[in-house]
Formats: sequence, C-alpha cells, structure tokens
Amino acid sequence: MSLIARPQYIQLLKRPQQLAGWMGDIGFTSSSDYGLFCCAIAYVEDFEAGTPFMLDELIRGLGLMMPEELEMDWTNYNHRKSLVRVIKKMISLRLIDSIQGETSGFEQSEMNQDVLFMTTVQSRAFLARAPQSYTEYQDFNEYWQDFQGSQHLEGNQVLYQRLMMEPEIRRSPENEETFTRLRNYHFRMQEYVESHTYFHFELYRDYGAFTLEQQDSWQEVFPSRRVIDEILVQLATLLRATDYEASPYGHVTLSQEAWQQLVIKLKGEYHSYWSKEFSEMSDTQLSQTLLSRGQEWQLIEVTEMIKFQPNFARLVAEMRQEDE
Repeated sequence: MSLIARPQYIQLLKRPQQLAGWMGDIGFTSSSDYGLFCCAIAYVEDFEAGTPFMLDELIRGLGLMMPEELEMDWTNYNHRKSLVRVIKKMISLRLIDSIQGETSGFEQSEMNQDVLFMTTVQSRAFLARAPQSYTEYQDFNEYWQDFQGSQHLEGNQVLYQRLMMEPEIRRSPENEETFTRLRNYHFRMQEYVESHTYFHFELYRDYGAFTLEQQDSWQEVFPSRRVIDEILVQLATLLRATDYEASPYGHVTLSQEAWQQLVIKLKGEYHSYWSKEFSEMSDTQLSQTLLSRGQEWQLIEVTEMIKFQPNFARLVAEMRQEDE
C-alpha cells in the first residue's frame, strides 16, 4: 500500500502481494466489460481534470486503443449495452461527470452519441502506475514480476499488507515458511496492530487474520446482522458438533449428498430462529443461498465437493429463547 498526497486529493493505493479472483471486483460479470473499462480509463487519463468530451469522441478513442480480441461492433445491441455499463460505472466512481444528454440513448441506437461528459480529478489517479510503461511488457506475468521486484518490502511489511487487504492468510504446503514467520512475530505484530488500528490479530494453526469485534463497524464484516449470516454461523456450529475429519490444513470436505443432509439437519434444528423468507425456503433454495454467501466470504469452496475453509470453524452460535 502506498499513500499518495496531492493538493486535490489523498489516495491510498492498494496493490496486493498475491492475486486472487475476488480482487478488483467492481460489479462487472464479463471480460469485455472489464476490457472496455480499462480502455476507457486509459482514454480519460490523458485529459486534465475538467476536460469535456463527447461520447462519439470516446468511441473513436476506444477504437484506436482496444486490442483485436476486444473488437466492438457498435451496431450490436449487446456491445452498446456493455459500453453503457462501463460509462455508468465510471460515473458512479466519480471518474467522469455526465454534463448533458442521456447515456442510455446509446443503448437503443448507435446514432445516439450526443452525450457530453467531463473528466474529474480522480480520472488521472485511478489507473495505477507501473515501474515502466505498460506497453513495454510482453504479458501480464512480465509486468507482475517487475512490479513485485520494485516493492522493496521487508518480510513483516508484506505480511501486514496482506492481512490488511485479504480476509485471511491460509496455511498450505507452499507457505509453511510464512506461518513460521507469523508464529515467531505473533506477539510483536499483535501488539503493534492492536495499538495502531481497530483490528485484532488472530493466529491459528491453519490461518491468520485481522478481525473486528463489533458488527456495527465502518468496515463490511462477517457475520453481519443479515439473517443469512446468522444461519451460516449456525451451520458452522452444527459442523463443529459432527465427526467430519479435517485435512492436515484444516479443511472439511463433504460430498454433495452429505452436504444436503447437513442442510436438512440445519433447517430442522434452527428454522424457528429464522425469518419467514428463509424458514419457507425449499432445501435446494436454502442450499444454494448458503453456498453463494459462503463463497462471497471465502468460507466455502464449491467444486464437485463442498469444502469448508479453516476460518469457518472459528464461528459458533449460542441460541437463546427470549423471555416473553
């Protein structure tokens, strides 16, 4: 992480030490949206703050910048819709302002290009700098190696940054050395983190994480006060009470059949604590909802099997009936 101070803004530039699929998620679901977004950001980055430009100018600029595999045909409705999504995202991120005209009109026809935008101060700060020009790299791996080599971070600094930006660091056969360092410096790191931040540093055999005690926090936390999160905690409690065997790295893996049986047992024991929405769900609906939310927080991994991550065992629920 790097703190950048400018007269117009202060920016905390966050770049991960290790890449993961959930990073950089800004709401797009297709690679073409992401590609268009990157090209559009590169286009506006060349302008000073407060520079006006028309939609047709952006389209021409994109035509010059887009790689061959991202070639767009603006007579295609889905391609136009993709660009509209990109522009709306740029507006919501305050990278550009819409001054005149309706962007949604371009969705209906490629002829509707009379829309005026203006760049903001943030336009030139969003696309992070590389050690050298992006065009100098043959591929992403070459860029990533160059970037990692330019960080000049000590071992503990790397761990602090990872713990600040990632939900957890999991133990694996490839990172035993990392966990040796975490154990050796545990108390020193814990004292520093808890003295200078809102976080607590928790270190277990199979994972380490920064945590917050309060649900009502300036951070998005798990479990939140959503009913689905309470049900996941109940699921974790039920899982802890079973005799499923964990792997040497703390994972519990269930077959689809065993998972379905666990969901049925969960519903039978806890449904009286749930809202009407969840208590009336079918077993299949409840299963899909739990898996979806569990994957969002990297508590559960779904393949042909259902794999519970070590941090899921950290959760436990104690249910009480309120006095009437």
